[in-house]
Amino acid sequence: MSVSLGASPCSLTGAVGEASADGLLQALAKVPGPRDRRGVRYRLATLPAIGVCAMTAAGHNSLVAIAEWAQRCDQEVLARPGCPFDPFAGRYRAPGERTLRDAFAKGGPGALTAAGFARFTAPASSAAGGLSPDGVPERAQRRAHRAAMPAPEPAQLRRRAFAVDGKCLRGAVRADGTRMFVLTAVRHDDALTAALHEIGAKTNEIPEFAPLLDAIDDADLREAVITVDAMHAQKEHARHLVEDRHAHYLLSVKNNQPTLASQSRKLPWGKAPVLDRSRDRGHGREEVREVKVVFVDGLLFPHARQVVRIHRKRRPLGAKKWQSETGYAVTDLPTHQASPAELASWARGHWIIENTVHWTKDVTFAEDASQVRRHYTPAVMSALRDLTRTALDRAGWTDIASGRRAHTRPDAALSLHGIP
Repeated sequence: MSVSLGASPCSLTGAVGEASADGLLQALAKVPGPRDRRGVRYRLATLPAIGVCAMTAAGHNSLVAIAEWAQRCDQEVLARPGCPFDPFAGRYRAPGERTLRDAFAKGGPGALTAAGFARFTAPASSAAGGLSPDGVPERAQRRAHRAAMPAPEPAQLRRRAFAVDGKCLRGAVRADGTRMFVLTAVRHDDALTAALHEIGAKTNEIPEFAPLLDAIDDADLREAVITVDAMHAQKEHARHLVEDRHAHYLLSVKNNQPTLASQSRKLPWGKAPVLDRSRDRGHGREEVREVKVVFVDGLLFPHARQVVRIHRKRRPLGAKKWQSETGYAVTDLPTHQASPAELASWARGHWIIENTVHWTKDVTFAEDASQVRRHYTPAVMSALRDLTRTALDRAGWTDIASGRRAHTRPDAALSLHGIP
């Protein structure tokens, strides 16, 4: 039996029915890839769609669990994502664990992520391409009401921002013993994953930075701010963003760039005023952040225009002793294009990729516990988790675990993803 995520000569209409323009099947049908027509049983979008719908229900985090979810589905449910009909048995066939494994091993995680990003950023996109009968409309209305309220951040951000960071898939180990990593780009304002790229066994995050961003359209990346940690404070990255992609950067500065770090620390910070100050209380602690900015035009770093100094003080609620740390960042944006409040907001917004995306995938979807390791399978599973998380978030579920528990019925999961 041959399965793949590549192009299919068959239309998804018919057995599946007419899905909405923003439905998951339509988005996944655009994913390119190799496909041998001989022995093909499952259509282009069926298998990843089943993976996403199964992951929507709590407890279905592995390939075995996804296959069991499909096996328990009624015939009517199996027909909706386009499972093949067996004329001899008179039934729709549910994919088994081996079928899913073979398909995901050949799939492209970057193409799956790009399809999901295009789906959720399309002008006609609704909350999730379809609403679930499990109370989601009320949650979506509340979420829209919150979005319409004034933002608590004092900074009025004039540019979109993307955070780039790598993640180790701890449970997945290659045959040679090396660990698997993925590099991800996430939009700040809504934690939408824009690009995902698997890092090869004989390389690291640094050479994969440009290929990751090249997967994002120019219309989305142009004039956007890319925030990254100190590992990616590379001169080649700065040149690529500004000169090739017409974007901007806010790069953390540490000792991996010793000259830049030394110059940043030696700037006249004592004479610079505090231009932005914030105080937050939550998660059992209090934090004070003070931001200073110095304009530069001579650092040994491409296109650098401003250096940011962020001084943080933290203490547990009720304690008297503060713990403090100071960090530096550099940006190509001049003062009239990026205010201190905007720079502070972007620097803090970078952590959405850790605190929201990576944390949810580890804790709610048990990504680190997954031991799938064949070819592209770990990265494809990570991309499917992103699609599931985003759909639940867009439907109004601020608690993704609660949203998964509300979609235990297969028909509810398919409706959430716009599969009629």
